Amino acid sequence: MATERTRKHQSRRKNGGNLNGLYLAVSVVLILAVILGGSIVFFKINTVEVEGNVHYTEEEIVNASGVNLGDNLLLTRDATVVARLLTQLPYVSSVTLSHKLPDTLVITVAESDAQAAIYDGSSWWLMDSSGKLLEQVDSGTGGAMDEGASSSGVEPEGEAEEADASEAEAASSGVTPEEETVEMPDPPEGYPYIIGLTLFQPEAGSVIAVDEEGNRSQVLMLESLLNLLPAFRNRGLLDGVVSIDLSSESEIIVNYQNRLTIKLLQDEDYDYKAKLILGVLEDYVDANWEDGDTGTLDMTFSDGNPRLTKN
Repeated sequence: MATERTRKHQSRRKNGGNLNGLYLAVSVVLILAVILGGSIVFFKINTVEVEGNVHYTEEEIVNASGVNLGDNLLLTRDATVVARLLTQLPYVSSVTLSHKLPDTLVITVAESDAQAAIYDGSSWWLMDSSGKLLEQVDSGTGGAMDEGASSSGVEPEGEAEEADASEAEAASSGVTPEEETVEMPDPPEGYPYIIGLTLFQPEAGSVIAVDEEGNRSQVLMLESLLNLLPAFRNRGLLDGVVSIDLSSESEIIVNYQNRLTIKLLQDEDYDYKAKLILGVLEDYVDANWEDGDTGTLDMTFSDGNPRLTKN
């Protein structure tokens, strides 16, 4: 009898423990539901603040983020918002999101600056020193191209008339339009300009690329350019660069201040080369040359020593 009473007592204790566990689980679920419901009701986004913007307005950034007033602050997916901004706004280089409880989302952006202009074979693009294309621009200006306008800035109607005249002239001369040589438009003002690369599918927000199945020299030139630009920028030389010519299969030709032609080889330690260039400028050119003097700084010799000659 005692054993049977013990079993019944243990059974009641077990059933009671199960019920307590069930009550506890239900309570936790209810508490979580209340917290979730409260966050949905009380943490709606009523204000979006934008910081660090220069090229884009606050409205443009908010629209590109995809965030709407009334969205839940705590449930907003930061990674999705960041990806939208980086994809849709080429000048934006990084994004940080933060929350000001109870109802404010803060979007802080860092933006790239255009450091150079590059020719894609038909028009000009502004790019930063990392090689990221920022926008396509009219030739001879720093302004973005109007939709429907050509890279030369000619209105479509005028351009069509000129095209008709050119075709008529070509037909009379026996030369087809495809055989005519297209002149390169003037580069945008205020930027070092880069020529000699045939860009592959240029698009705002993408890093410049060339066809890897094409000329191997183009691939090497591109790699060299992407190393040279930040090296010159970090040494304070980029502001003095007028142009960078990558047309050669082995040499890079830099026009510096319309005063010095600098010759460099592909795939060099450009930070070290930039340091040498600074030394030559300070110790020889600036110290001894007169205004109007021009020359060549050849850095392609196998011994690594620069050769400076005055014209």
